[in-house]
Amino acid sequence: MMFDKKPHYALVFSGGGAKGAYEIGAWKALRELNIKINAVCGASVGALNAAFVAQDDFELALRVWSNLTIDQVVDVPAKMLKNGKLKFSLKSLSRIGEFNLDFKNLGLNPRPLQDLLKAEVREDLIRRSEIDLGIVTVKAGILKPCEIYLDDMPYGTLPDYLLASASFPAFRRAEINGKHFIDGALHDNIPHAMMKSRGYRKIIVIDVSGFGVNKRPDVTGTETIYIKTSIPLGNVLDFNPAKATVAMNAGYLDTMKVYEKNDGLNYFILRDHGIEDDYMRRLLNPEYIAGYSRFLKLNGRKCIPENAAALVREIMPAGQRSNRNLILCLVESAAAALDIDRNRLYKLSDLIEKIQNKYADIMQSGTVPSKKESESFFKMIEHTISLFVSERELSDYSPYEYAKIMRSSRAVENLFPELASAEILLSLINR
Repeated sequence: MMFDKKPHYALVFSGGGAKGAYEIGAWKALRELNIKINAVCGASVGALNAAFVAQDDFELALRVWSNLTIDQVVDVPAKMLKNGKLKFSLKSLSRIGEFNLDFKNLGLNPRPLQDLLKAEVREDLIRRSEIDLGIVTVKAGILKPCEIYLDDMPYGTLPDYLLASASFPAFRRAEINGKHFIDGALHDNIPHAMMKSRGYRKIIVIDVSGFGVNKRPDVTGTETIYIKTSIPLGNVLDFNPAKATVAMNAGYLDTMKVYEKNDGLNYFILRDHGIEDDYMRRLLNPEYIAGYSRFLKLNGRKCIPENAAALVREIMPAGQRSNRNLILCLVESAAAALDIDRNRLYKLSDLIEKIQNKYADIMQSGTVPSKKESESFFKMIEHTISLFVSERELSDYSPYEYAKIMRSSRAVENLFPELASAEILLSLINR
């Protein structure tokens, strides 16, 4: 079969288990942007999503992911489930004996996933489509990579190869014609090279930061667009409709940002140059400078309109200091300090209003964390410093509220470097 490799894009989906919902959100954005796909490949869960793309059935993919729970992926004893979720984390995989596994078959039984694939994947439609489909898996035992395209698969074996690609190490090995296979992510979790060697030069990669061998794509000689998740998506076995919705939304927004349909560093913002210019004028206004200069590190220097912007940049988070859009950075710092959700699209005016309202609520409530709550917060941070963003979600208070009562220790400011920038933005809003 010959494929036209010139006018459209080849799409690469990475593996990542439950994180794969992100790829459906990215696909939604590509559809809205009228980006035409004439080839798709994937590893692990990316192979399953690739089949949905090749079948050109977005509604099916959306329905599957919007309802997918772990017991629709593998057989799990009821006692190991709570509200459709496994009552263990990846860290406790060493205790996998709790699942009463048949170790002779080497792992969890993916029969539910196999049934889903056979019921929903229309191999006949995919073979008639004009979309070139490839998947990557690994032959067990000899650990030999297997990169295979649909036109090289015997008819009727596509669901088997999809299951083989998605055979997570804790799952039973998939079997095809007497040969056993394991997760394709163990060879190449981002199979960009597979598309490149096929002859495609316009390639879009969707990377969900999943488990496996994440090879850096060699983009030489290609036009590669790389889209990577900007928010934590949870662990790979947490198949949960609510989290899938969050992941799909993130995939959509990240993709739209890559195509410059929204802006921002960590947030997703529709810019308003009039508002940005107004706040820049405020920032350089001597009356406003008098209100925020105490948050700067002046070291004997005077803050005047001529050097105000430079002094403000000095106290901004390191990743923002060279950004040309000073006001957008200040807005994002304030939003982050107040724990405002970033997995949604904001008009700049709406985000500023949300910042203003949340700040007002904090000031009016008069509530602050107790000493015991504060100590508990810092103990939690001390134990899991590298995960403080996730741990922040466990706290009943935003970083701004902790900083409000613990200003003297400077501990919170060190953990949350956006706080000084947040204070400046709040002074511009509330003066």
